[in-house]
Amino acid sequence: MSIEVISLLFIGILLFIAKTLEEGFRRIGLVPFVGSIVTGIIMGEGGLGIVHVNSIISFITSLGIVFLLFLAGAEEFEVKTKIDKKFFLSAILQLSFPFSIIALGLYALGGFNDILLISVPLAMSSAGPLTRLLIDVGMSKRLQGNYLFYQVIIDEIMAVIMFAILQDTAHIITSMVEVIVIVIAIILIGRYISMGLEKLESVFKVREIEFATLISAILVIGFLADTYRFNSAIAALFLGFLLRDYLSDRPELREKLHAFTYGFFEPLFFVSIGLYFVKITPDILIIGLLVSSIAMSSKILIGGITSRLVNLNLTFNALGTAVKGGVDTSLLITALSAGYINGEEYSEAVLAITFSTLIIPLLFKRINVRCEKRVEDNRKVKLSQSVSDLAKDLVYVTCENSLKDAVFILTEKKVRGAVVVDQELKPIGYISMNTVIAIDPNLYDRLNVCDVYLDEVETVDEGSKVSSVLKKFRETEKPLIAVVDKDGKLTNVLYEREIMRLLING
Repeated sequence: MSIEVISLLFIGILLFIAKTLEEGFRRIGLVPFVGSIVTGIIMGEGGLGIVHVNSIISFITSLGIVFLLFLAGAEEFEVKTKIDKKFFLSAILQLSFPFSIIALGLYALGGFNDILLISVPLAMSSAGPLTRLLIDVGMSKRLQGNYLFYQVIIDEIMAVIMFAILQDTAHIITSMVEVIVIVIAIILIGRYISMGLEKLESVFKVREIEFATLISAILVIGFLADTYRFNSAIAALFLGFLLRDYLSDRPELREKLHAFTYGFFEPLFFVSIGLYFVKITPDILIIGLLVSSIAMSSKILIGGITSRLVNLNLTFNALGTAVKGGVDTSLLITALSAGYINGEEYSEAVLAITFSTLIIPLLFKRINVRCEKRVEDNRKVKLSQSVSDLAKDLVYVTCENSLKDAVFILTEKKVRGAVVVDQELKPIGYISMNTVIAIDPNLYDRLNVCDVYLDEVETVDEGSKVSSVLKKFRETEKPLIAVVDKDGKLTNVLYEREIMRLLING
């Protein structure tokens, strides 16, 4: 039987089993896509040895992360203004610190050929799985979710560049120039792709021409990126950002991309991660666990430290920046295919990532309860209960945020004001919708939040009763009240309209 025919059978079987296991993992509270990885391990050389990776399976499965990150750039995250330098500093620390610790750990364990190269994917964060995780907990379109995403995507881009350079240290200058050129080219070409797609709509009447041309653009950009030592998935992410406005006006085109990606390519990509495993021995399992513990602990530690830098909750930032299981594994597959690492090293590294992929999202979801569950819980609100029992949904900005950031969060959350906090998350006032409306919109990019008038913010401690908070709303006529802990740090933001709605629902 030819390789083309047998590949059809293998892909069909793998896709069905992967989606079935994803559903099983979802029902028991685990990360669904790990079910696809397990499918690959069981069906591949690491398990039953039924499916053997060939060039056709390898090509088709590699497209999953490309389309996943394209959709992430096009839909899930807003880049409304210039990314603050604090996110770049945080990302640099989040990559360099784990990289150093992991490299030292691998050296101590011994048995690894190219320690520096394999340390890069183990140290980096992954935007693809973070995208799915933030969607699951209802944070993908919130300012805090965007702040987390900024750090992770910068971390991931730097890691891809670092990996490309370390592949050929003998020609490091050439590698750096090639990577820079391809990034600039993607940014410059992206706007013309959008214009070309719009032109096609008016000239060509062939069925699905826009969809076919868009897929073509993603594939061509991916080819150019991989040819010049960049990563096709990160290139697709950039392209998604650049085509965001074009796709937002075409919901039917986005729906086709959803089915195309989540129904076919994405699960097959995660299956391929498992297919490349060698037979798992006790030694491989132990080393995988050790490497995973080193990687997770170093990522969580530095994520907690940098949380103060980016003004995010310590646990939220520590766990969110430790998410793995996307481009990192594709880099390991690249290293394996190019002969930089062997099958055992690949299996140990991917096992380490898989353990992290199982543990980190579970902890993240446990702490950041899903929005639907919050609403359900909130229906039980009573006047006599403490405000500490209410669901926490922080709506705040800092002095470093631009007015454009403030407008974004006010309109996205449909609220009349947002708390302004200092570097220690202590409220210093609030910015109201009335204030921003009175300012020329042309100045939104030039002015920061603390450049304009801030209203005095009312605060209550976490032990206050709902009834006393409502009384304070009536007395002050403020649009919001900040809840603070014993150290004066913001823990929640309350709105009278929302509390009244929840009381009525209860």
